[in-house]
Amino acid sequence: MENPAFQAYALTSAVLAVQLILLAFWTGATRAKSKRYTNPEDAGVVKGEQAEQDHPDVLRVQRAHRNALENVVPFLAVGALYVATGASKTGAQVYCYTFLAARLLHSVFYLAGKQPFRTIAFGIGAAAVLGMAFHVIRAAI
Repeated sequence: MENPAFQAYALTSAVLAVQLILLAFWTGATRAKSKRYTNPEDAGVVKGEQAEQDHPDVLRVQRAHRNALENVVPFLAVGALYVATGASKTGAQVYCYTFLAARLLHSVFYLAGKQPFRTIAFGIGAAAVLGMAFHVIRAAI
C-alpha cells in the first residue's frame, strides 16, 4: 500500500464490495418484510406466500443491486489498469472517490425513487470510469 494511487483504488474497491453485499442483504430484508417468496423452499421455511413475482419493493432493490454490479465491474477493471499505468495520487483520488460517491448516492437515490438525481449520479460515475479509460487507452497506444 505504498502507492497512494493504489491506496485510493483499494479503498474504493473495498467500500464498493461492501455496498454490493449490503444491497444483497437489503434485498433479503425487503423480501422478508413482504413475506412474498418466488422460491417455494423459501416460502415453506418462513411460512410466507409463494408468488410468481417478487414484491415491487424487492424488485426495486434488485434493480439497484444489478445496476451497481453493472457499474462496479468496469470500475474494478479500468481502475486497476489506470493505477497500473502510473496514475498520480491526485488523479486516482479524484477518479476513485468521485466514482465511489456517485455510486453510493446512486443507490440511495434508486432505493428512494429520486429522479433526476439517480441519473445525475449515474452519469458522474460513468464519466469517472470513462476518464480513467481514456488515460489507459492513451497509455496503451
